[in-house]
Amino acid sequence: MRRRIPWDILLPAFKQEITSEQEELLNIWLEKDDNFQIYSDLHRLWLNIIRDNIEHQSDVEKQWEKLEKRINNQSSSHKIFMWKRISIVSAVASFLILCLGIFGFYINDEHSPKELVMHTYSSLNGKSKVLLPDGSVVWLNTQSSITYSGALNDAKRLVSLQGEAYFEVAKDKTRPFIVSCDDAEIEVFGTSFNVNSHENVKVSLLSGSVSVKSDSITKQIHPGEIAICGTSVDKIIVQNSDVTFDAIWARESINFERKSIRELSSYLSKWYGVTILLDPTIPDDQAYTFKITIEPLEEILRLMARTNPIEYSFDENNVLTIRRKIT
Repeated sequence: MRRRIPWDILLPAFKQEITSEQEELLNIWLEKDDNFQIYSDLHRLWLNIIRDNIEHQSDVEKQWEKLEKRINNQSSSHKIFMWKRISIVSAVASFLILCLGIFGFYINDEHSPKELVMHTYSSLNGKSKVLLPDGSVVWLNTQSSITYSGALNDAKRLVSLQGEAYFEVAKDKTRPFIVSCDDAEIEVFGTSFNVNSHENVKVSLLSGSVSVKSDSITKQIHPGEIAICGTSVDKIIVQNSDVTFDAIWARESINFERKSIRELSSYLSKWYGVTILLDPTIPDDQAYTFKITIEPLEEILRLMARTNPIEYSFDENNVLTIRRKIT
């Protein structure tokens, strides 16, 4: 079956003119099949064509050579999939170039728009995955939001964060990616990290390197380290930590292998974003092995109650209390 490309949504997204209604439709489309990867390839092609036009060195064939070279570097098990995807992209290359002319998308010092383009993304209930205009991927936790600004010809990519988010930043050595939250500023070029600003600002670095600035203090952190700063901290504290756990909530799924109820409680608290109070008298001799993806927390609790004598309740603040069941 021929793949339908929703150009009425993709083009406004590429041009950073997408409406909130279009963003919702785009996110639905991205969740299906391999559409997210197709979007990434098309967006990368779009940016390459624009950059080449800016430099007056447009050479689409060169872009396909780059894509082909990348395909050849893939393992043989992925080549068929990659070629199918690239065939979709290559079939619309000329269409993208045509759109540049049709929509009058001029990007140079003389014709570029001077107004600042802002994109706001929010996640009120549950977590959500967002693809920023520069190709960066962001996971937003519950009750969190970001505002992104940065056209192609801007010197920086700026993000303002409220709440918690996990970032996988698209590499661009010429345009730093800067996250601001409260009184802290995190600067990166291309890396993956988690930022939690609900209390103090906590930056957990999984890969790459970032600098954290608060007031007049700047600290560089490395993978496996966290940086903490905020109103209750008079300096930036850097220390080793389990950064994988800090960002575990942003995974697509999580597997538990022979975990006790006490170990599970800390993971479930992070995954579902709830506070869990565990009765210390609950037997800890049961081992749980299962996988969670999008299952509601109560479904997991019912599963746990089948093998361990527990009962549970939520209060008005959504705090979960797990108690030993008296029989």
